Amino acid sequence: MRPLLVLLSPRLLSWKNDLWMRQEGNWPRRLVLICLTLGFWIATYWAIKRVLVYFQDVHELGPALAYQLLLIILLTFLSMLLFSNLITSLSTFFLAADLDLVMSTPTPPSAFFYSRLIITAFNSSWMVLFFSLPVFAAYGSVFGGGNLFYLWVVLVFPLFLIIPAALGVLITHLLVYFLPARRIREILFFIGLFTFLLLYFLFRFSQPERLVQPEAFGHFLEFLTAMETPSSPFLPSSWSAEIFASVLFQKPVDLWFFYALLMSYALFLPLMTSWISAAVYLSGWSKAQEARQGRRQGHLLDQILKGMTYLFPPTLKTIMVKDIKTFLRDTTQWSQLLLLLALIVVYLYNFKVLPLDRSPIPTSALRMVISFVNLGLAGFVLSAIAVRFAFPAVSLEGKAFWILQTSPIPLRSLLWSKFWLNLVPLLFLGEILVFLSNMLLRVPPWMMTLSLITVFLMTFGITAIGVGLGARYPKFDYSNVAEIPTSFGGAMCMIFSIAFIGATVMIEAWPTYLLAMEGLNPGSARIGIWVIAPSIGLVLLLTIGAVIVPIKLGLNRLEAIKD
Repeated sequence: MRPLLVLLSPRLLSWKNDLWMRQEGNWPRRLVLICLTLGFWIATYWAIKRVLVYFQDVHELGPALAYQLLLIILLTFLSMLLFSNLITSLSTFFLAADLDLVMSTPTPPSAFFYSRLIITAFNSSWMVLFFSLPVFAAYGSVFGGGNLFYLWVVLVFPLFLIIPAALGVLITHLLVYFLPARRIREILFFIGLFTFLLLYFLFRFSQPERLVQPEAFGHFLEFLTAMETPSSPFLPSSWSAEIFASVLFQKPVDLWFFYALLMSYALFLPLMTSWISAAVYLSGWSKAQEARQGRRQGHLLDQILKGMTYLFPPTLKTIMVKDIKTFLRDTTQWSQLLLLLALIVVYLYNFKVLPLDRSPIPTSALRMVISFVNLGLAGFVLSAIAVRFAFPAVSLEGKAFWILQTSPIPLRSLLWSKFWLNLVPLLFLGEILVFLSNMLLRVPPWMMTLSLITVFLMTFGITAIGVGLGARYPKFDYSNVAEIPTSFGGAMCMIFSIAFIGATVMIEAWPTYLLAMEGLNPGSARIGIWVIAPSIGLVLLLTIGAVIVPIKLGLNRLEAIKD
């Protein structure tokens, strides 16, 4: 135990320092994060509880529906944990910066393995644990599980987390033994990405909304068959669900048998993985030290980038070309464009399958209502993408930011290059989403024009908020790009973006309503298209402020760092 505690002590001391030693001046930030966390838990608890209360009201079918939902949740958690542990264990066991120091010390192999397993399990599981707390609280509240249910959650969930952690570490060791570690990260990323896209498309195109329309099924048994989820008696998620179901729904199962299954696998898998690790780890770690071979780039890319940035000044052009090449060289960055493509497809498919003909509201009115709501939805999508790409733009300079500080490049040019580089793709994406969705809705020309103008203006504000606040809260010492958007600055960026979108939508709500009523009742009031002009003017002024203020704040922050 002593070597294990020594190996874990750097991480424990780091957490302790982050929690207690570095709190001076950070209480406002911590208070905001605590409020956001509590708000998320309350919202998730309320949503799950509403669903479970609705299930409970379904005579004799409520417990079955709630049980199926619990199976889906646990199966989703298991899948996320397995893949997350695969990626995390690759870093903790083979690519971590402190491995050279640790491997040069007389460390017992078993202590090294279990310390890295604990770190891997914690880093991969804290997010699932974060999401699961309000879910279990909602189940216990609705179905009256009481203290006994929460006791079983405490007993079962740690075992549920250990099993995918051990499996992930085992698979990673075997993969690294046969393949270079630095290539496995890309392979695993692409496998996970394509698996996610496949499941995403299969789930959406199966139209799960039909499950709330039992009349669409010819027979009640057909409805039950369509409701059932894929589950297996060989999965830890099914064992955990059976234990919880015996307490919540008084399901007649051998509770201790399933708990013994979980316990045995949670104890045996780490032990077996430690044996395999002792046999293959040194060979895999040695392969992980091999340098990655570079690839020579052709001149075609240079010509394309030169044409794309032709209209910009030389300084901005140089920074933009550098950023584009860096983006294309990072597999985990450019491959996320596939996720955006999937987002566009499913987003538009949702409009295609809207049951407008079954609504009691007149179809023409409903089309304009949905089109107007679509402005907020499209803005929310753009803000989420901006937080992922525009917000980290300055932080991605990393520890090499000192080169820009010492170069004759104005920081203002740096920020505006990041702004224009992110604005163009976001503007294209936003216009495509709104144009095609309005085409599917068949809205009037004036509504199409208003939507395109509004999204055009909103994109400028959203991009500036992302780049400006990214410069206001830079994180140059990141170890993973995904850490940047999840920081305090990323949360503030999302909040201000949503506030900007909400203000834009509210400004245009009343004149849009007047024009919609005029279209439904021609001649009832003499209202011209000019009624929307003042609102567009206000949105334009709001956009100008949303562009100037964040960029100015970010510039002041970078200049303070430089000084």
